[in-house]
Amino acid sequence: MWLHASILKIYSIQCVCIWICLVLSQYTKADPLLNTDDTEIVPAKHCQLESAIIAPSHAETTYQFNTACQSIEGIETSLGYSDFLNSNEGHWSAQLKSVIRPMNGWGVAASLKLSGQQSEINQKDNIEWFLNIPFGLDFLNNNFHLYSNVGYQYASEQVHLLRWSVASNLVLSPRTDISLESYNQDRHAPFEQSALHYSLIPNILTFEASVGQRLDTFRERWFGFGLSFTP
Repeated sequence: MWLHASILKIYSIQCVCIWICLVLSQYTKADPLLNTDDTEIVPAKHCQLESAIIAPSHAETTYQFNTACQSIEGIETSLGYSDFLNSNEGHWSAQLKSVIRPMNGWGVAASLKLSGQQSEINQKDNIEWFLNIPFGLDFLNNNFHLYSNVGYQYASEQVHLLRWSVASNLVLSPRTDISLESYNQDRHAPFEQSALHYSLIPNILTFEASVGQRLDTFRERWFGFGLSFTP
């Protein structure tokens, strides 16, 4: 019964996401499964939608939803929310992002994110903030991209945490590309992740799937999937 209810909840969420993305597809460009941020922002007066479902082996399945818009020229604002499917515990975030140098061979951006988590046990949000500097490089006529992030995170449990991430993206064919990523989120061993992006409808609808794990243990593994749309 529990498994059946979880599957129905996941199916319902994905159906809602598909409907929203179809409505906004001319404005949407998503890559929801990677943690490494790129150096670009959404076009002026446009918005994008990101959504994904991640099932880790060591924790509950989570659903992630994020929207980003450039309502103010040169500044991207985004709101995100992630929810544990089997409990009433959620995580919210709000971010401002701006481009320092537009991507032309290489590019730099900066972002500031505020986030918090609330559960039934602890009704008070634990606010943390994260200042991030994304850097990007293009190679092979834009068929290979390399991104790196360096940032500073302040949280009540992890003061003065220096966060980093590195990701690469390689175009294999007009329909298929892959991404490899390594990053840290705490003071323990970093994570690694690989993602596959397959275009179901060229330049419109893309299916994404990823697998990953923490580097020092085989017990912290996960997989994720989602849909993304490009203009």
